[in-house]
Amino acid sequence: MTERSVNKNGSDMDTRDTIMDAAEEVFVEKGFSGASIKSIAAMAGVAKSLLYHYFPSKRELWEEVIHRRVRQARLPEKLIETVASVSREGLDAIREGRRHTTYFQFMRDNPQFVRMLAWLNAEREFPCQPPLDMKEGVLARLTELQDKGIFRNDIDPRIFVVCFMAVCEVWFMSGDRIRAWLGDDLDWDGLGEQYMDAVGKILLEGMAGER
Repeated sequence: MTERSVNKNGSDMDTRDTIMDAAEEVFVEKGFSGASIKSIAAMAGVAKSLLYHYFPSKRELWEEVIHRRVRQARLPEKLIETVASVSREGLDAIREGRRHTTYFQFMRDNPQFVRMLAWLNAEREFPCQPPLDMKEGVLARLTELQDKGIFRNDIDPRIFVVCFMAVCEVWFMSGDRIRAWLGDDLDWDGLGEQYMDAVGKILLEGMAGER
């Protein structure tokens, strides 16, 4: 880890970003429980009192770091648009265009997020909450699809989201176990796409309403 320094002439946003950059490094390396405000402040090159000025608690800092990475990737907008486009284009078009892999691609491109999530799952300190607008937006679009008969209405849309997230996350958090189960003779580099294609067939077709 390398200590950072805050430009004393910088804006509040610059200082917040510097603190969050430092916090992400420490959280990725040590998890939530192992990270201390003291070590994060030292990494950021700020006083603990200044850190607390921006982030009242370590948990709030953790959540801000997670949500920042989600928003920088425009994940909420992408997920909401993907679900909404089912109504316009149909499930087959979504699956053939591999747009159901949005969350999978986000995790693949953001290993820091995966590592922090793995730490939190192991430590069980608190649940990792998604940004509220993303959660409400996705569930609202799913409910609309159920009302239109495009998606079956005998499954709670929250359960569908959790199932989809779970199958994406397990790929990145249990890679060694998956490799052992599938065998070493497979092309591991291309296996992620095969996995998500199967997920699309199983979950999306299982969610479809009456045809």
